[in-house]
Amino acid sequence: MPKEDPLSVYPPTKYLTFGVWIYMVPQYKPESVLMLGYADGTVAGLIRLLYGDVPITGVDIKPLKDNKYGVNFVQMDGQEYVKTCGHFDTVIIDMFPGDESNICGFITSKEFANALTRVANYIIINTLKEPDLSAYNHLRRIGVNKPSGLSNLIHYFQVNPIPDLHPYRK
Repeated sequence: MPKEDPLSVYPPTKYLTFGVWIYMVPQYKPESVLMLGYADGTVAGLIRLLYGDVPITGVDIKPLKDNKYGVNFVQMDGQEYVKTCGHFDTVIIDMFPGDESNICGFITSKEFANALTRVANYIIINTLKEPDLSAYNHLRRIGVNKPSGLSNLIHYFQVNPIPDLHPYRK
């Protein structure tokens, strides 16, 4: 039996709330998803489970072991990919340096935040500590989730209006 990657699980429902994955699923059905830092695709599996056949593009610097969720996978540096990619409804950022001390430094830069603003309606960022996300201050901050027992913080930002994001609010 192959050893399981502690940062990904299969099936994606194995530990639904004992990890960060469910908190990185968009809170509405997106038209398309870009995942920067794809790993083994646990979040993609949950998106497929909840929302069906939503187009998902996964980008990771490491090769994909198994495309079990049928995503469009691009082996590339996520920072570089965002510079030239098209538009996505949701962008999920789950990128950490090798030491996993916190997110990759460029994620907090104004240049990267502006590039994301060009390509996304909704942004989800997984962090391990409270980073300086002031580069995203021009966006509407939807909220933050802290999964119980973990040091992760999942940040949500709205770039453009999302229909029915808050259907109960008038």
